[in-house]
Amino acid sequence: MQPFSSSLLTFVFAAMLAFFCVAPSSVIAQDSNVSSTAANSELALVPLIFSNGVEIEVEFANDPNSRALGLMFRKEMCTDCGMLFKFDRVRIASIWMKNTYIPLDLAYINAFGTIVDIKALQPHDLTSVKSSVPVLYALEMNQGWFANNSLAVGDTVKLPSYIK
Repeated sequence: MQPFSSSLLTFVFAAMLAFFCVAPSSVIAQDSNVSSTAANSELALVPLIFSNGVEIEVEFANDPNSRALGLMFRKEMCTDCGMLFKFDRVRIASIWMKNTYIPLDLAYINAFGTIVDIKALQPHDLTSVKSSVPVLYALEMNQGWFANNSLAVGDTVKLPSYIK
């Protein structure tokens, strides 16, 4: 029995590495037609109450994988649907619209629940949109949602105590 050559072992290792590194993103790409509820259906819904009395429930992206996927690949979203992101720490945050088909409004929210920025985001725009000050949260909603609900910079949102 002859031992494996080092070049064959290198090839096998490289092929396995390529498969395991590429497979997850190719699976996501195949699901590019998923609905707004199917893409991150495992995400918990969290209730939000704004200072003007508006109450909604949104998906909660609390880990690196769900934050990275965000609202990518969704073709539609219900009127009062959205996604709340909690970052790992208070910081200048940055979000882009890679693989995102829906025009969104992005509200950056500080650790005290105050909306510090509301920015309009365009589908597929790869520009990083940064918060103007350090924040702990970001809330993405359909474009125009904040204006349609009379919400602006300076308004506050009450977050459930279990996500603070």
